[in-house]
Amino acid sequence: MANKGPSVKELTQMINSVLGQSVLTEQQMNQILQGAKKAHQQGGMGAVLDYLMRVTQVDVSKQELKQFADSIRSNPKVGMDILQGKRSPGSVGRKRRR
Repeated sequence: MANKGPSVKELTQMINSVLGQSVLTEQQMNQILQGAKKAHQQGGMGAVLDYLMRVTQVDVSKQELKQFADSIRSNPKVGMDILQGKRSPGSVGRKRRR
């Protein structure tokens, strides 16, 4: 299977770029990815979300994070747009008002 996503180096650089400072090294990203993989194997997507919330100390609810993950899963281009600064993470997963 061909690798369709960014490399660890590219992903790390994109995250640091979006945040405007160096907050993550490639080694840290590899550790996070390995931990997320192990969490998924042991408990599915819910365990991955719990793991990521614990590791990143993110201040959002699990439901908000799940909605965000579901949005990215249904349209991976959105995730790349966010990482490349083309779209705001806050706009993902929200229903538009008409």
